[in-house]
Amino acid sequence: MQPVPFLEAMQYAQLKKIVLPDEFYSLDLRTRHYASTVSFLTSLEQINTVMHAINKSIVDGSTFQDFKDLVADKGIDLPESYLDNVFRTNIQSAYAHGRWQQQQRNKVAKPYLMYSAIDDSRVRPSHLAMNRIVRHIDDPFWLIWYPPNGFRCRCTVIALTEKQALKYCITSDEDLPDIAVDLGWSTSPASFGDLSSLVDQKIADSLLDKTFLLEQKQLIQAEWTASDKLKSLLAPMNDQSRNLFETITKKVIPLDPNIRPSAIKVLIDYVMGNDAALTAYLSKEPISMAEQVLRRWLVADMTQIQAVAKNTADVVTGSVSLSYVASLQVGQTITLDFPLMLAASNTDVVIKVENAVGLGIDLEQLNAGQGVLFEIGISFEVVSVEMVSGKLVYMLKVIANL
Repeated sequence: MQPVPFLEAMQYAQLKKIVLPDEFYSLDLRTRHYASTVSFLTSLEQINTVMHAINKSIVDGSTFQDFKDLVADKGIDLPESYLDNVFRTNIQSAYAHGRWQQQQRNKVAKPYLMYSAIDDSRVRPSHLAMNRIVRHIDDPFWLIWYPPNGFRCRCTVIALTEKQALKYCITSDEDLPDIAVDLGWSTSPASFGDLSSLVDQKIADSLLDKTFLLEQKQLIQAEWTASDKLKSLLAPMNDQSRNLFETITKKVIPLDPNIRPSAIKVLIDYVMGNDAALTAYLSKEPISMAEQVLRRWLVADMTQIQAVAKNTADVVTGSVSLSYVASLQVGQTITLDFPLMLAASNTDVVIKVENAVGLGIDLEQLNAGQGVLFEIGISFEVVSVEMVSGKLVYMLKVIANL
């Protein structure tokens, strides 16, 4: 990828503040537009080196190989798959912001935009479905779908004159594809900053269905609220948790570069016993849209980590607090509303889970200690409760994985 450099892209990239991963993922989604991080690194100096290499690539129009060589020359060892993700996502975001600004300035001459996806084996089906959609530059469609629309997204937008737009055919409301918005993604230049008043005006002026547009606005607002809530629920990082963060990251990122650092931070809170606030929040029935969004994020995050560190033991044994098991009775069925951490300890209350192979996150595979973290949605039946060698043992059997 060697795009023609332009000033707006360079300015956007160079003005972003360099922060540590846990700081970045504690920012609300609007503020993240102004920040950069590299989740595989825990040193500001190293992160700054990588981001400087990216900015140099933007200025020079250099290739991924040039970027990779520059990072390696600085003594920073990162998996190639993850470097590729960092490089392409940051380059695409910077150029998208620059392109958006240029198109806005030139919209009198070219008032229409056309979505352009790359039709090959790597393109996401949802992105391909939007290929050649033509809408007015002020249409609310671009508030939601101006690319990039995810990590490594290669889609772009082409500005058209009215004559060109008519030639390609302006996409009608009826012909717009029904595609779910990825609420975990928030770098669209059309949503840069707090655009609530602009969105309200565009909704009022649009010929599109107002109900649909209001729903999309509410979803975006819910994501911002969920991001702020997650920040308040997670414990502050210290030297011990930073070390564990680095250990787990080095293990999972090469296996799945798309795992979000916030997912690792949630896992760390459970491993280190900092889960009280998060568990209490998840135990409540979701009421608001933001609560539903946050729960959906956590389910998806734990599922991704579980996929690369799946428990292989059929029987898992560990200790839990007495308050958690006090109400359990034989024959009762329970479904996890929050992750359940089972690890060895010296307490007198033990849970033994049968039929557990393939479920839960094996911490040993992540170099994060001993134990298994069972994810939200798994259902158990309480098979027995009895005293064994002076310990109160609750025998559970997995009956469903929702």
